[in-house]
Amino acid sequence: MRPTLLAAALGWLLSGCISLGAFQGPDVLPEGKTEVGVGIVGGGSLEKDESGGVGLFELYGRMGVAPRLELGARTTGFLATEGIATGAIMVEGKYQLVTTRPLVSAGMGVSFYALEVDDDSFYTIGLYPALWIGSPNLFAGVRMIIVTIGASNSDEVGTGSLVGLTIGTRLGGRVRLRPELTLFAPLGGPPLLVGGLGIAVRL
Repeated sequence: MRPTLLAAALGWLLSGCISLGAFQGPDVLPEGKTEVGVGIVGGGSLEKDESGGVGLFELYGRMGVAPRLELGARTTGFLATEGIATGAIMVEGKYQLVTTRPLVSAGMGVSFYALEVDDDSFYTIGLYPALWIGSPNLFAGVRMIIVTIGASNSDEVGTGSLVGLTIGTRLGGRVRLRPELTLFAPLGGPPLLVGGLGIAVRL
């Protein structure tokens, strides 16, 4: 896939093909506990010459499956396009490396997105390695997004990547607010500043 085609595809699919929000920190849910929530993400380029922005919402759930391990799933950007619901489906896991403060955890997510428009099929597969450090109420994280993009009208496959630095917090107990701010640095593109707010319930 030519770089210009890849850039256009990334820009067009950005509103639904990848997950830009995290809505989590360095802590891991206790075994058997579950959290479900919704998040809203919005932002844009930091360059004055770049116009437009990105906005999407995410639905997520995660569960503690072992003393230091949680697994989860999410959907992102589901909107109606020509009568078709579009958006990525993602599974993710997180393991707590350090259980004393500052907490440290590592995570990985995998997403899939497919869309058919005018007899052309587009798809993406995304990988989301992440490292989180801090306390449950104030933390920082480094998250990378690696996306492979393909189309039915081309034999070529394109790849793109973003590296993000996130600062976030968690407010509340059973009902939790998760505000976050992420600076993404695309390879070969202008930096992107994205803010997010998650609202979750611990079950």
